[in-house]
Amino acid sequence: METDFRLVVIKNEKTFKEFWFISNEFELSAKEISDYYRKRWDIEVFFRFMKQELNLSHLVSLNKNGIQVMVYMTMIASMLLLIYKKANNLGYKTAKRRITMELRNMIIANFIVFAGGDPTKVFKT
Repeated sequence: METDFRLVVIKNEKTFKEFWFISNEFELSAKEISDYYRKRWDIEVFFRFMKQELNLSHLVSLNKNGIQVMVYMTMIASMLLLIYKKANNLGYKTAKRRITMELRNMIIANFIVFAGGDPTKVFKT
């Protein structure tokens, strides 16, 4: 099987750095190919953020709706984390650790109340 490829070289006007792309798309302009790669890179960075910072190791669903739900949930969680970080003047990792502990304690307290117990006997505030 023989396939033709096209080399597209894009130069950043601010940094004068060159980016080389290989494509089999001959109908698009160099600018359009560059834009597609930039958008793809943004998606890669977002998934790296989800994996590294939010401990998302794999997608629970592989259908379109399931992936959309996971992406929206991740975006909501990251926004809540950033709001918590800013409201408490914390670093990112400290905020992540503290919000995790506080949510865990809140969930456990709600389970205790639901089961008819007193959460103040478990947690010291």
